[in-house]
Amino acid sequence: MTPPLPGCTALGVLPSRVPGRPPRSRLSLRLLLLLLWAAAGTHGHARMGPRVYAVWKGHTGKDRLDFGSAEPHTVLFHEPGSDSVWVGGRGKVYVFNFPEGKNASVHTVNIGSTKGSCLDKRDCENYITLLEKRGEGLLACGTNARRPSCWSLVNGTAESLGERRGYAPFSPDENSLVLFDGDEVYSTIRKQEYNGKIPRFRRIQGEIELYTSDTVMQNPQFIKATIVHQDQAYDDKIYYFFREDNPDKNPEAPLNVSRVAQLCRGDQGGESSLSVSKWNTFLKAMMVCSDPTSNKNFNRLQDVFLLPDPNGKWRDTRVYGVFSNPWNYSAVCVYSLGDIDKVFRTSSLKGYHTGLPTPRPGKCLPGRKPIPTETFQVADSHPEVAQRVEPMGPLKTPLYHSKYHYQKVVVHRMHASHGKTFHVLYLTTDRGTIHKVVESGEGESRLAFNIVEIQPFRHAAAIQDMSLDPDRRKLYVSSQWEVSQVPLDLCDIYGGGCHGCFMARDPYCGWHQGHCVSIYSSQRAVLQPTNLEEPHKECPNSKPDEAPVQKVSLARNSRYYLSCPVESRHATYWWRHGEKVEQRCEPGHQSPTCVLFIENLTDGHYGHYYCEAKEDSYLHKAQHWQLLSEDEAKAEHLLGHAHALLASLWLVVLPTLTLGLLVH
Repeated sequence: MTPPLPGCTALGVLPSRVPGRPPRSRLSLRLLLLLLWAAAGTHGHARMGPRVYAVWKGHTGKDRLDFGSAEPHTVLFHEPGSDSVWVGGRGKVYVFNFPEGKNASVHTVNIGSTKGSCLDKRDCENYITLLEKRGEGLLACGTNARRPSCWSLVNGTAESLGERRGYAPFSPDENSLVLFDGDEVYSTIRKQEYNGKIPRFRRIQGEIELYTSDTVMQNPQFIKATIVHQDQAYDDKIYYFFREDNPDKNPEAPLNVSRVAQLCRGDQGGESSLSVSKWNTFLKAMMVCSDPTSNKNFNRLQDVFLLPDPNGKWRDTRVYGVFSNPWNYSAVCVYSLGDIDKVFRTSSLKGYHTGLPTPRPGKCLPGRKPIPTETFQVADSHPEVAQRVEPMGPLKTPLYHSKYHYQKVVVHRMHASHGKTFHVLYLTTDRGTIHKVVESGEGESRLAFNIVEIQPFRHAAAIQDMSLDPDRRKLYVSSQWEVSQVPLDLCDIYGGGCHGCFMARDPYCGWHQGHCVSIYSSQRAVLQPTNLEEPHKECPNSKPDEAPVQKVSLARNSRYYLSCPVESRHATYWWRHGEKVEQRCEPGHQSPTCVLFIENLTDGHYGHYYCEAKEDSYLHKAQHWQLLSEDEAKAEHLLGHAHALLASLWLVVLPTLTLGLLVH
């Protein structure tokens, strides 16, 4: 049988009689009378559905809107604090508006394309690949039928800026990265369609155009680039993250390695004819993300998010990297810019065994001085430093790893109502969902747990782009079909009263006037637990809500699933039948449900089943099921009829008695 869906509990085709077996004898009249007698003093059970696993689904028209037709390649731009989202598609830019508390709307700015001689080739439309705020308007650049061009979008109209090589690729499938810093523009996009196929990182607009040597990277796939303004202006750096083919040809070595590269923003090129147009300060380092306890290595970088230090200290900027391995398991490793900078400043060069020249490779020089030829030649022939970049913390291990294949990440630094700071990660899966992972603690006590699965789309599809707005506390995501706005404070999805609200450990949520609410939704203080080890002890009421009994009739020799929603990733769940534990699901269980499968039902399988969740001192009965035989079910059915019969007789007798008393 097919395993259950999240939140489903009753999962079995229940025949009234097992084929080939004679019908059971009817209940005797004596039993019927006994049931009628018992009914007079028996109360029925209220039937309630099981609490649903914490899954968020938005509302069409308010939280999400369709494009109207498929957009196979999209790029998303959102300015924090705005209720508008700009999405580039084919020959147009969509403008989605998500006003607070109102229905969303969309309109388009048509751009079109120049077909020219592209009609006999692939990708002859104008795929918008870049949206960037420039001055009072928005810069939009696209493939333009393999003639990359840009437009300025102002007040809902598009003004052509002509061909702009390096601002958009020739095909939307090409790996491309464009970085803006004031009047300077950096790009990984080739200028010629059929020449220059070796990818380079280039400065395409600025005082001097520079490019990386063709030998320093092997088939790179660029992930992210950033400018870091350091203590001295001449020392400002460009860091970019990429993965490339592994130069180690050992059959046991991974095919890809993950890298971070550094360049001096003030690099003026070199002194010789071979170095004058090249970056002279290029160095690269390997990024390590591995878990020695489980002997798992994650070598394929998927995405990077930089979280600036709230006090403005560039060295304390956190770098969150999402990595995968050949089995598509994922890990998140966290680095600091200070550690990355130290590696480049102090490490020797891999494979270089003589003394380093002065100035040493990678050093930024003040006063716009060119890099000496000897320094360039050493760095150009040995571009990798020997020391590797390792994750933060004393253990140098991943913050979080999972059997899911994560592809993108954004991180929100937020402050709970009691002042504690949390880092909340939003990780996209290859299934088109988002996992909300909360990081708490520091050093060896640091923990991260997935607390919610977000389903942002009506139609499950890969997430193409994602943008975080910490000002409005919203997450914006796009697929080929639609755009969705996801609130960060999803508190009404947690069941189980105060205990369920607190045990979810969602830092956006607290308890107020009998409800699990957002800490931003009330003018009054919202109660949040300060003890994250045992948060349930801070609830105003002492006991959690108990799940009501749910009854189901089953024939012998049938199959059945009992499914319990896993509402806390911190807890151990088990199914108990009597005193015996039949099934156990440990913390971090990847499935949204803890399932007990009964292959062949016998007399010993009937009775009461409890799904219990335990975390430290917290024990909660999350599900209570009673499996009934057919005889027991018939008795229950007759008991129900007896209740109805007595109720109807009472309705007939009561008016007569009342009238008699009045007459008397």
